[in-house]
Amino acid sequence: MVRVPVRGVRRCPRRRRRRHAIPERHRACGQRGGARVRGCPERRDGGDPGRRVSRRLQALLFVVGSAVFAYLVARIGVAALLADARRTGWMFVPILLLYGAVCACNAGAWWLVMAGEPSRPPFWRAWAITVASFSLNYMTPLVNVGGEPFKIAAVAPWLGLRRAAGSAVIYQMLHTLGMLLSCLTAVVLGLILLPHAPVIVALLAGAFLVLAALTLLVLTGHRRGMLASALDLLHRMPLLGRLARRLEPKRATLASMDEQITQFYHASPRRFLQALTLEYASRCLFMAEYLLIAMSVGLDIGYARAYVIGGLAQLVQNALFVVPFEAGTKESALYLLFQLLGLDPALGVYTAIVSRVRDLAWIGVGVGLVWLSGRRRVASAGAATP
Repeated sequence: MVRVPVRGVRRCPRRRRRRHAIPERHRACGQRGGARVRGCPERRDGGDPGRRVSRRLQALLFVVGSAVFAYLVARIGVAALLADARRTGWMFVPILLLYGAVCACNAGAWWLVMAGEPSRPPFWRAWAITVASFSLNYMTPLVNVGGEPFKIAAVAPWLGLRRAAGSAVIYQMLHTLGMLLSCLTAVVLGLILLPHAPVIVALLAGAFLVLAALTLLVLTGHRRGMLASALDLLHRMPLLGRLARRLEPKRATLASMDEQITQFYHASPRRFLQALTLEYASRCLFMAEYLLIAMSVGLDIGYARAYVIGGLAQLVQNALFVVPFEAGTKESALYLLFQLLGLDPALGVYTAIVSRVRDLAWIGVGVGLVWLSGRRRVASAGAATP
């Protein structure tokens, strides 16, 4: 007598009595039950897939990240790294701590982006996710294969997968806007401090115009959204039509994310400015690294020249983003900039080496934080609310 009704439940019959009884008794208030009825597809909440994806992604990225980190250390050489660290001396400690403070500003900006959500991770966990994602981005520099997907999966248990993706897109736009404003500042300082040769002035003026146009474009994206419009643009581009057709089923999701982007800008303008200020402050703080490196060898270059060096070197590296791991581009840019400022160009190469040592140290920290940053205890599910 019991077996027949159980079969009926497994086959999901269309009789009204069965269809209404089960959901009402086992899924009160939209919560998931402890068991799943076979044969009946179950629509999952956004948080659960995020937690599951995060665990799998953590394991994969931890293994890959450890392998790449070991490769970079072996390629440069342990002896060379130790020699550079000894030359820098105790100044290497504040250089390392400075980058941690830079990441704290970045994490604070992202945390403000998530402040409008029903729940968000604690700040220290957002910082750990930020460090881990930046490290993974460095190890996959061309297309950010590791960092952004990891960041989305890591906060999905709090925000749900779609809202987590939206927060990552908003933050990336803010991050880009902060970078553009920082590069504009460096270009203006370069026009003042660099030699006024016609070629240099023309290059800096052209860079200023391009950066200003890109800044307006990103601001327009914050005001009006840009994902659905970007999909329309892909449809009109001959070589990218196939990609556009593959993304077309996601148009509703992109439109929803556009709404999330514009809502952050229009509904919370104060929070938007605070987050952008933190992003710009992180860039200003990062430029002090060049000042500290110069001080470690007894040279006082001043903060303004350090900003020109750091900002224009970053501009060159972003323009040549196709070069994996910035191989040679950082050293060449710093060599030339030190020479143009009347400094020993060899110090530019040394600065690049110390910067790479700092990169490697924080990559190691970031890979270690892959495990910590993506784990969420059930007890802390509502620990951090806006």
